[in-house]
Amino acid sequence: MDFENKVYIVTGSCSGMGRSCCMKLLEAHACVVGIDLNEGTIENDCYTHFIADVLDEKKIEECVEATVARYGHIDGLVNAAGVFGNNKPFYELSTEEWNRVLSINTTGTFTVAKAVAKEMIANKKGKIVNISCIRSTIFKQNMADYAASKGAVTSMTSAMALDLAPYNIQVNSVAPGFIYTGMTKASFDNPEVRAQSEALIPNGRLGMPEDISSVVLFLLSDLSDYVTGSMLFADGGYHLQK
Repeated sequence: MDFENKVYIVTGSCSGMGRSCCMKLLEAHACVVGIDLNEGTIENDCYTHFIADVLDEKKIEECVEATVARYGHIDGLVNAAGVFGNNKPFYELSTEEWNRVLSINTTGTFTVAKAVAKEMIANKKGKIVNISCIRSTIFKQNMADYAASKGAVTSMTSAMALDLAPYNIQVNSVAPGFIYTGMTKASFDNPEVRAQSEALIPNGRLGMPEDISSVVLFLLSDLSDYVTGSMLFADGGYHLQK
């Protein structure tokens, strides 16, 4: 997998899976542009950071234009920005709560992918990886908002893949399982919750951000040129028992 001097945009770059994707790409000598609501935390000569909301279409377009102005092209995009659901049954959700999750997770992915795809189309080459979730196909209570948002990402990925196939652009998604990140730390640091969760995973352990970023790098590489419109589970085998 040759990433040297290639250029990748990663949203949600300040934490969790997004940050891990940035670090792995930088280790592979790629140039990385991070987009996040927060100040950048990565210090590397090959890293550029933009503070932006994925729902701010104008700002996202400016980030993409600045990336092209600096590097001349964009080789890949990782849509890792997202939020969890409100942990309520759907009938208790307010419209505002519902819209926030759907907007960030689904519309945010659409907004950034649209801006980047236009540049990739001009070069007739590119890779887009959207972060979905096992909850897009395997459900539990109190997750209607989150499941809907990630299910939409999965379906949208396949539709994007068809739209972009004529331009030699591959679009895929990754469905993480139980991953230990800053957002899940409070829950998984409870020994009982962690033990119950790991008991459901055939591999016997929680995933780490690096487990997801490794799959993302495969999908960003030339090794995945014949893979498009697919969702890859990265869940330690959790989905096999469901």
